[in-house]
Amino acid sequence: MPQVLYGEHVYLRPLQKGDTDDFVSWFGDLEVTRFLGIESLTQDKATMWLNEFLRDSIGQYFGIVKKNDKKLIGYTFLTGISKRHKIAKEFGIVIGDKEEWGKGYGTEATKLMLEYGFTVLKLHRIQLLVLDFNKRALIMYRKLGFVREGIQREARIVNDKWHDIIMMSMLEKEFQRKLDKKNRNICRSSRVNSQV
Repeated sequence: MPQVLYGEHVYLRPLQKGDTDDFVSWFGDLEVTRFLGIESLTQDKATMWLNEFLRDSIGQYFGIVKKNDKKLIGYTFLTGISKRHKIAKEFGIVIGDKEEWGKGYGTEATKLMLEYGFTVLKLHRIQLLVLDFNKRALIMYRKLGFVREGIQREARIVNDKWHDIIMMSMLEKEFQRKLDKKNRNICRSSRVNSQV
C-alpha cells in the first residue's frame, strides 16, 4: 500500500480509522450521498463502510487531503483489482466536503489515481460507474479521457425517480495519449509498493 501520492494542490494518503468522523459527516448528508445513489447513512453504517474499505484486500483507498491546510475533503479508490487481467473493476471518488466542490480537487485526485493505477500498479484498464444526473462527474471523466461503454437502464432510484448508470472505462494507452507531457508523472509517491 502506498504511503502518499502528491499532487499540486492535494495529496492522497491511505484511509485510516481516524477518518471516521469525516465519513459520518459526509455519508450523513443527502446532498453528498444522492450522487452515490444511496440514502444518507447512520453513524454506525458509515463507520461500517469505512471499516470495510480498510479490510478490502483487492482495493486501494485513499483520503484526499488539501496540501495548504491538511484538511481531509474526500476519498478515492481503485477496487476489484485483478493482477492477472490487469484491471480495476471500479474507480470511485467522493468529495465529501461540499465547501470544496467545483474547485478542481476531484479532477486532480482522479489524475493522481490514474497515474498510480497505470504506471505503478501497471493496470491495463480502469472502469467506473456514474449516475446519469451527476453532470459534473460526467464532464470530468470525459475530459480526462474515459470512454462511455454502455448504460444500465433505470438501475437506481434516487428521490423517487429512476436513473441510468453510465459505464465508462479508460485503457492505459488512452491515458498515455490523453495526458500531455506537462501532466505526466504528476504522481510523486512515497514508499510505493505495487503489490496488491
